[in-house]
Amino acid sequence: MRKAQAGGLIFGVEIEIHVPVLKAPDHHPMKEALDFPSDDWYEKNCIFYTSEDGRKIPVVKDDVTINKEARRAVWDELIVLFKETIESPAWGRTLPDIEVVTAEIEHPKKTQGGVISTSSRGRVDPRHNTLGNFIDGHYEVYNAWTVCKDESGCWYQEADGELFLKGKLPPIGPLCYSWFSIEIKSKAYKDLDAMQRDLQKVCDRIRSRFLVSINCGQGYNRTSTHVHVGRSGNWNPDQEDLPFSLVAVKKMATAMCILEPILMEIQAPWKAGNHRYAALLHGYTHLERLCNPDTASDSGDLLIDEERYREDTAYGSSRFIPSLEQRNEMKSHLHVDVCDGPHKEGIGMIWAANDLTDLAWLLSCREQTRRAAFALHGLVPIRKDVIKSRHLNTIEFRHMHGSLDAGDIMNWVRIIEKIVDISTDSLDNGYVALLNNSQAYGRGSINKVVEDLGLTFAVKSEEQIAKETSLPEVPKDTDERDAWSQMGSIMFLSNNSKA
Repeated sequence: MRKAQAGGLIFGVEIEIHVPVLKAPDHHPMKEALDFPSDDWYEKNCIFYTSEDGRKIPVVKDDVTINKEARRAVWDELIVLFKETIESPAWGRTLPDIEVVTAEIEHPKKTQGGVISTSSRGRVDPRHNTLGNFIDGHYEVYNAWTVCKDESGCWYQEADGELFLKGKLPPIGPLCYSWFSIEIKSKAYKDLDAMQRDLQKVCDRIRSRFLVSINCGQGYNRTSTHVHVGRSGNWNPDQEDLPFSLVAVKKMATAMCILEPILMEIQAPWKAGNHRYAALLHGYTHLERLCNPDTASDSGDLLIDEERYREDTAYGSSRFIPSLEQRNEMKSHLHVDVCDGPHKEGIGMIWAANDLTDLAWLLSCREQTRRAAFALHGLVPIRKDVIKSRHLNTIEFRHMHGSLDAGDIMNWVRIIEKIVDISTDSLDNGYVALLNNSQAYGRGSINKVVEDLGLTFAVKSEEQIAKETSLPEVPKDTDERDAWSQMGSIMFLSNNSKA
């Protein structure tokens, strides 16, 4: 096997969106499972259609809320439609300029022969053993954009099969409309400028063809944007300090412990209380519980026991034993004002972790080991007695709300890139300066953090972000056509026809 060697940082994004479909009236039977009738048909039957906008909601033949086969047929067609939309500026009439594949499930695997598979039993070809492909224990490869069904966004009450989870609430909307959750995963990028160019195309093309929503979900059925950070280079799965060493990850966690409350100013307000899928470090995590054991946590938004994943049950709290020797190492990397600052308990606990498994558990949601907002599960070695997760060799930042605004997404990616970069730099000067500045001006502001990171972009106001991402108010009369039609501009992202 080649000698393991880490290279530059590499990035990927996962974007979740909600797509509505309209059940055809009984007096207008359809031949196809999913279709786009004439403009006249939409004028008569679709509340949200206008000739000025031109985007058409897919119309389905069967009631997808009660018919399993109808759901699968529609979902299969939707992901192909999204693939065709994303890969070409003219929806199949011109040559593709972005490579896109489709997948039956959220996390497709690549076999030795290069075929996407749901099996995880194969061994990876050593030629593909590279960090830059985000290869995990199941040998998943991110060398193209992927459109897939978003399993976490399924909501049908009478669920059947692993794609349809119970206990979900449907997004809001008139009763004749149903919703499907789609996830778009980018390929892995080394060059953020190239990533932004492709992301802009993807976002523009989706918004120019489909009526999609990022703010209509209820409860846990809300959309998010996740950012993965890894490294290029060669990967040795037996070497646990790649792609990031334990010290580097502790430095990142320390930075997030201090900066996370400020960084949340550019995220949807509801993300601060998203205990189930993205608990903040100072929120519903083991770290906060250990630092403030007497602090009561609002449990009204939890209900976590209804849904279990294998990553929930693999690590017991009794195994976490803080190491004084490890904790003392922070003095070599942090200024004394940071070590003894307002976050000293949390930072001390972070540095007391013995290994990445300890640290991943510490920063997890306190219900077992569910991934929180700053998720390290992708770095944890896959062994029988530790956290079970896809071994992507990445750190996952799960703070951001759903979005098809390429500028907003890339601003968040560039903030993450700067934090990870200075945390992994062997010279601590930039890292120490950032943390010292953060301590000096207290909670500070997002504009100051952006400036300290050496970035220059306009930051949206918290009011504007809340307006774009908050759940619209449901009309009192849910069958009233005029009331719903007036909500179209609030429920759906605007048409972006410059693709």
